[in-house]
Amino acid sequence: MDRFPLYALILAAIPVLASGLDLARSALLLGFILAGAAALHINNLRRVHRKIESLEHSSISKENFYNELAIAQGSNFTALAFAAWLMLVVAIAYLYFLVPTILATSYMQIPDLASSPNGFATYGFAVALAAAALILGLDKLPDSYREFKLTELYSFYSISKEAKRMIVLTIPALCISIICSAYIGTIYPEHDPLAENLALILLALSAGTLVAIIYKDAVEG
Repeated sequence: MDRFPLYALILAAIPVLASGLDLARSALLLGFILAGAAALHINNLRRVHRKIESLEHSSISKENFYNELAIAQGSNFTALAFAAWLMLVVAIAYLYFLVPTILATSYMQIPDLASSPNGFATYGFAVALAAAALILGLDKLPDSYREFKLTELYSFYSISKEAKRMIVLTIPALCISIICSAYIGTIYPEHDPLAENLALILLALSAGTLVAIIYKDAVEG
């Protein structure tokens, strides 16, 4: 039985339940989860590399190691996973940086953008463009640094069809989260706890799903 959904739910529960639905605390917890996933991903690959070298009783270059380990996940899934990560970054920017009631820095501190009728769309597009530039920039790193390439993240893990389906479904979930966050921005300085909670829950579920395979591999080896 694939325990991927269990890991996704546990990870999602941390920023939701441990924060008591407090957005500021959830931002910190979500940051820890994502930073932890990055560290564990690198450690997972290095652990496998050391294990293979131990079994082979010889040194194996990182380039050869990555070439042998990489699994083709399909171009459609890779493209959708890339889109999901972009949506995650946009959803985080909308929930935590749209209004100043959550974190000190916010979109509202840019008067020209905040007063523009297309301000929200411009903000989201700018965030997505910056995230895409960073991800594609990391993709240009030498093959010996493939652990830092987000476009190849899932190439180093065995992912079930159910897990792939869940990862793809984060896209509509994140769209709803972004819409809720945009609504929060339009009614500011008023609050809508239902919209805030829904945006947070969907964001947490999506983030947990996107990194669940990393935590699963770290625990189960």
